[in-house]
Amino acid sequence: LTQSEMDEIISYAHQKGMGVIPCVNSPGHMDAILDAAEELTGMTCSYSGSGRTIDVTNSTATTFTQALLQKYIDYFAAKGCKYFNFGADEYANDRYTSGSMGFGSLQSSGKYGYFIKYVNEIAAMVKAAGLTPIALNDGIEFANKTSASVGSTTYTFDKDIVVCYW
Repeated sequence: LTQSEMDEIISYAHQKGMGVIPCVNSPGHMDAILDAAEELTGMTCSYSGSGRTIDVTNSTATTFTQALLQKYIDYFAAKGCKYFNFGADEYANDRYTSGSMGFGSLQSSGKYGYFIKYVNEIAAMVKAAGLTPIALNDGIEFANKTSASVGSTTYTFDKDIVVCYW
């Protein structure tokens, strides 16, 4: 949708006494954004060859994605939205299609802490804009894990994230 089309939808919703909950899914389901990130940065930003998911261990990928998300977060906050759903589901499931799929790969490779760190960074951006962060359930508490380490730092999912199920 164009910005003017989105403005119209939000205006209509407000006139009817409804709210809008935007969703820009990250770090997965980012096909076009991933293509743009790689073209604009000249770096590989995908996780393990995924065509849909950024590599949360790659600072170029995360910096690009967070800058893009910030624009959407700011736009929807300025429009009076109360929530922002950033998805956080199906990590590299186009690359890992059996067993524990992408989240299992992150855990078995010791990289799940990077995912938690990334999710918390996005949640902090959403909260800083005055919105409530929402994420889908499948990556949060995957295989009963709610924390993981990156080096000597242990990350635990932000408790302010509203988890929705699909």
